[in-house]
Amino acid sequence: MSRNRNKDLLVSKERAKYAQIYKQSIVSEQYRLLRSSITFSRIGKDIQTLLVTSPNHGDGKTTTAANLGIVLAQHDKKVIVIDADLRRPKIHKLFDLKQSDGLTAILAGKATVDEAICISDIPNLHIIQSGPVTKTSYELLTANRIEDIISILSQQYDTIIFDTSPILYTAETQILANLCEASMLVVKSGQTLKEDARKAVNVLQDSKAELLGASLNGNPIKPKAYQYN
Repeated sequence: MSRNRNKDLLVSKERAKYAQIYKQSIVSEQYRLLRSSITFSRIGKDIQTLLVTSPNHGDGKTTTAANLGIVLAQHDKKVIVIDADLRRPKIHKLFDLKQSDGLTAILAGKATVDEAICISDIPNLHIIQSGPVTKTSYELLTANRIEDIISILSQQYDTIIFDTSPILYTAETQILANLCEASMLVVKSGQTLKEDARKAVNVLQDSKAELLGASLNGNPIKPKAYQYN
């Protein structure tokens, strides 16, 4: 691995845990506002299953999913983040997890849900990493199998967050969107095209999940680094 790739990975790790490392920062406050928006989006019933996706690669969905999981855990919620991006999984690297049994192992019947759960270094935050990935791993991801996993995890966790592949590129993300209670779109300032964002919204609105809104990532104006509509 080159020096530049090592540096990029270190930056990505810091961003993924930003809300834990820099609790008093403006960015962390924006994640807490995001948490509040989600928490109060429904009256009388918390959202238990949340899908986080983006129109394209590199929009910051994994960073957003990880930090959202952190601020929910800091709020005394028991949270699990699942790396369901089986084409470009990242969470095991960002949280320094040894690549072992994960979502693909559960889907293939080679591990139980409990065996695949990893305990992170953040209290109340657990992770299911992608697991070993092959070119056809995503074909394992079917509605029936994911429903079974959600059913088991819903008995143990207050919030289940799915970090997924970009919604415009993969059919499996649409499957997950139909199984989650709510979804959130991550777009990147100066990068995400309006047309792509519009298409992504249309796809998510067609799913059974309630589209809560969009999180703006990478805005250079610090006080508005992340917005939620």
